[in-house]
Amino acid sequence: MTDKPDIAHQFGAGGWEFTSHVAEVFDDHVRASVPFYDAIQDLVAETTDWLVPAGGLVADLGASTGATARRIIERHPNRGIRFVLYDEQKSMLDQAAIELGKLGGDHDVVLAETRIQEAPLHHSEADLTLCLFTLQFLPLRERLDALRLARAYAADTGALIVAEKIRAIDSRWAEIGMDVAHDYKATHGIADSAIRAKARALRGVLRPAPQAATMQLMTTAGWHAPEVLFRWHSWAVIGAFASPQ
Repeated sequence: MTDKPDIAHQFGAGGWEFTSHVAEVFDDHVRASVPFYDAIQDLVAETTDWLVPAGGLVADLGASTGATARRIIERHPNRGIRFVLYDEQKSMLDQAAIELGKLGGDHDVVLAETRIQEAPLHHSEADLTLCLFTLQFLPLRERLDALRLARAYAADTGALIVAEKIRAIDSRWAEIGMDVAHDYKATHGIADSAIRAKARALRGVLRPAPQAATMQLMTTAGWHAPEVLFRWHSWAVIGAFASPQ
C-alpha cells in the first residue's frame, strides 16, 4: 500500500485542516487511520434496514465526502431514501458530489455547507441522524448545541448514531489503545513518520471525550437510551432514540 496518509506532513503542530487536498484523498486516509472504518460504515448502513423507511430521511452531520450516504444508497438503491449532507468545508462537499455522481441514477441528496452547531439546519423530521467522527472536533459546549439541534430537527420516531474517538479513563487502557491504534495504522501502510505527523497536527484540534461523557451529552440534548453499538479500544459507535420507547 502506498503511504497516502502522508498528507499530515503539510500541517504544523495543531494545524490540521480539512483542505481541498485532504478532501481528494480523504476516503483512503480515513480508512487507513480509523480502525474498522469499513465495518463501522457497514454497521450504520445496516441499521437503515430498521430505522429508515422507504422515502425516509437521513441527516448526516459532518458528512465529509458522503461515504455513509453512498454505503446506504448501495444497500438500498430502490428505497428512495433522501439525504441532507452537512459539512462546513466546501471542499468536502464538492468531493461528495463527485463521489455520489459515480453511483449513477437520480438520488435525492442535498449538500449543505453549514455549521451543525448553529441553527437553522436544512431538514426536518429526520428518521436517522448521523454524527460520525464529527463531535470530536468541536468544543464540549458546541457538541451539546449540535446534539440539541439534531434532536430538534429529528422525527419523534427518529434515531441518532454517533461515532467518536473516545478518551480512556484509566491511563493503562489509554496506553494500550494508543499503541494498538499505531499498530493498526502501520499494518495498513501508514509510515511511522506520518503517524507522528498526524498526531502532531491534531493537537488541540481533535478533543476526545470519555464515552460516558458523550452518552451524557446525548441524553442532556434530549436523546434517549444511548447504547454502545461498537467499541474497539478508543473508538466507539453509540446509538440513541428521539423518544423513550
